[in-house]
Amino acid sequence: MSEAMQRLPVEVLCYIFDKLTVTERRNLHLVCSRWYEILMRKQFLLKRQLKVNSDNVELLAENEEWLKFPCVRIRDDDSNPKSARRKNYLSLLGRTIFGKQVLSHIEELAIEDVQSDLCELFRESCEQCRFPSLNYLVISCSEISPLFNSRTWRFPNCLTKLAIEISSRNVLALVEAVADQLEELLVQSTNLDLLLQCCNLPNFVKLRTLKLKSDTFFPERFSNAFEIGENFARTLNMLKSLAIGFRHNDFQLGYALLLEHCHSLEVLSILGADLCVAACNAIGRLHGLRKLELLVRIEKSNDLIAWNFQNLVSLHTYVWNLAPLGADLPSLKIIRISNYTIREGRFSVRPVEQIYLQRYFCHFGTIVKLFLYDIYLEDILLLQLPKMQAREITLRCVRTSSLVLDVIYERAPAIFYLYFWDCGFLVSPRAKIPSFDELSRLLPHVHISHSSSKIIAVDYGQILS
Repeated sequence: MSEAMQRLPVEVLCYIFDKLTVTERRNLHLVCSRWYEILMRKQFLLKRQLKVNSDNVELLAENEEWLKFPCVRIRDDDSNPKSARRKNYLSLLGRTIFGKQVLSHIEELAIEDVQSDLCELFRESCEQCRFPSLNYLVISCSEISPLFNSRTWRFPNCLTKLAIEISSRNVLALVEAVADQLEELLVQSTNLDLLLQCCNLPNFVKLRTLKLKSDTFFPERFSNAFEIGENFARTLNMLKSLAIGFRHNDFQLGYALLLEHCHSLEVLSILGADLCVAACNAIGRLHGLRKLELLVRIEKSNDLIAWNFQNLVSLHTYVWNLAPLGADLPSLKIIRISNYTIREGRFSVRPVEQIYLQRYFCHFGTIVKLFLYDIYLEDILLLQLPKMQAREITLRCVRTSSLVLDVIYERAPAIFYLYFWDCGFLVSPRAKIPSFDELSRLLPHVHISHSSSKIIAVDYGQILS
């Protein structure tokens, strides 16, 4: 092992180790005592999870190395509850993770596709205070007994984060049992009524982060304001962060009504299909926003107000429906433009919405970070880019001409980090800088990476015609 590798900081070594597979990491413990200590530290182990399933559960009983992992993810076995395979699986889990031994090292626990017998095993372990350090629980229950009311669940006081899939009313008892201590809640459901009932529980006194998600159609669409209950409205008023990921337009009429109750919101993320003018204007009234992510199609009309957020630091918007920014955004430092919505998927390349992008140019002089993802920049638009003070620019899956190298060199004098990922640049006859190496020579102080990016030597005029 070289002396340079020995001197690398722990954070750098962890980053390198993260890139290796389990098989490749196996012998790293033997290199030196320092590497062994790093690989066994919580700092490194927290970044991965011990994944338990019916194929590897027997190894847990034979090897106690798993006791060092603070994050455990269990995938339930879908075999017949009365089969020998099922009984053996539950028996092994009962001897290890759900046994009588107190596992104070486990801080994150995920249980996927839980059947009722495993759910009972988990509940019993909660009654025995098996996980006293548990602060994050992820659980999806395909079945749960109606006998499991909220009083039968006992969780440690440090459990403040819950991610749960709601498939029946009985599952609400689990949320209710821990509602008064939750600070962050993620609810996923294919039933809009159950999702709204879960959010309308009265005990969310500490909740500050709420995430709602559904990847499919709801049985019925949101129809009126009464579906947002009184308790839900009170919870929304306390939230600092709200994320909504609905693939379809089943909640389109609910966005504006929901956002009207969010008076303390600092972070908002909406990934979905369409956003109406009323919802857009409701967002414009959220004056405390610091971070905004909108990957949706925004309805544009004369009634749409321009957004002037005094505290907004970071904006992530959709290339074909850019957020309607105003001129007064004194705190804006990061702009990210992506070609992605939940419905349309990635890599559906479209040109930037030119009319609204003109509004963004006035902010390019003050932002410190610009990120463009999976978009097409036309030459005409590229040459309109103003002089920027950005310290970092990232172009990922961007399609444009090699003139982009000239533009960055001439109009980003303060640039320090420059990343090109999977980009394709057609050679322009007007380009002065022919390659990434030449740009690196002209900007020796700049860190330039061009992973998988290519300058394509094709006649540019012929391509356009």
